[in-house]
Amino acid sequence: MDTAKQLAFVEHVRSRGGATAQVAVTLEHYFDGNDCEWCIAPNRSQDIDLDTVRRVLFALRDRPEVHDVRVELDVLEFQTFPDDEWPFASGVAVITTLTPEEVDALTIEVDTDPSGGPSASVDWLVDAPAIPEGYHYVGVWWD
Repeated sequence: MDTAKQLAFVEHVRSRGGATAQVAVTLEHYFDGNDCEWCIAPNRSQDIDLDTVRRVLFALRDRPEVHDVRVELDVLEFQTFPDDEWPFASGVAVITTLTPEEVDALTIEVDTDPSGGPSASVDWLVDAPAIPEGYHYVGVWWD
């Protein structure tokens, strides 16, 4: 774990309201310096490591039908994070033309629950990605 990046990340999230609201961050921002295996995708099989989750999410974002993928952070659970923990995320926001079922098929490798959506807005999410015309939000979650 890169503790300098962890501290900077937590401060960024806190400055955006993350102590009381869900904040969206880019994949790069979330994964840079982060090696906390259980920071995202709770209750996934122990056979699925953080690198696999990272690879699947970046591959999803690279698809032509996907405008963006952002990590949906849970409200910050600590005032001061332990050196070995990263802010927790139980889902990602996918801005896409795909159906929830199509997104599920693309993320099944990382043991996701059925996706939510589609939705035309993500107004509950601080720093939510823009939704271009013809696209919608699909929420990918792990329980």
